[in-house]
Amino acid sequence: MTAPSPQVRVSLLGPLEVTVAGRAMAVGGPGRRALLAALGLGIGTTQGVPELLEAIWDDRPPMTATTKLQGHVCALRQSLARLGGEEAAHTIQTKPPGYVLCRHRATTDLVRFDDLVRQAREARLPDRGAQRAALLTAALDVWRGPSACSDIRSSWMSRMADALDERRWRAMEDLAEAQLLMGEDHTVIDAMEAMVRRAPYRERAWEHLIQAHRNRGDVAAAVSVHHRLCRTLVTGLGVTPGPRIARLLEEILGGRPVAHR
Repeated sequence: MTAPSPQVRVSLLGPLEVTVAGRAMAVGGPGRRALLAALGLGIGTTQGVPELLEAIWDDRPPMTATTKLQGHVCALRQSLARLGGEEAAHTIQTKPPGYVLCRHRATTDLVRFDDLVRQAREARLPDRGAQRAALLTAALDVWRGPSACSDIRSSWMSRMADALDERRWRAMEDLAEAQLLMGEDHTVIDAMEAMVRRAPYRERAWEHLIQAHRNRGDVAAAVSVHHRLCRTLVTGLGVTPGPRIARLLEEILGGRPVAHR
């Protein structure tokens, strides 16, 4: 027999949303939302009280922060119970030194994203490029907005969102790599152009962009992208592109050294 699906679903990859047995749950104000986001991001792992206080109040917790935290936990359990009964209320458990969102009672869209990315990376290139691309596309489709928990405003959440952005961008670059093998050069150009505008120091994205133009036979466009990359790195970081991109341009130019601009 297969285990029943968790009835509590916490969606983190976009605005925070919670459903219990398929019904939307009203989470409440900023403190409860930040608490549930912290528990969801660490699902299955006990989150200590100091970490949860930081998630809610950054480095400015009030004198009554621990009491308020207990109140938030109680309120969330009551909301879960209203929609899913006593079993749902036990989704958030007290476990010293803090609290845990039970993995067997709850799941998150981040868990789904990570599982699909793991499956994709097990599909080896080049033979299973189509399978890898399909899995990565499904993983990226899990995201519902430009950043995780985008409705929670705190320095703590900004740091968590930056880390999740990195995982998302790596998946996008992995997808582009598979798409290049499948001849989907125009798709790669559109995706990597958007990425380098948002994250201009990601050399792997620039490399995929250059390769896509090369695959199309547009040497001028490939060299132009390389020059843009050089200007971006020199201006912003005071460095030049790494050896992978240098080798790629040498291949494109027939072995002639690449002139940095």
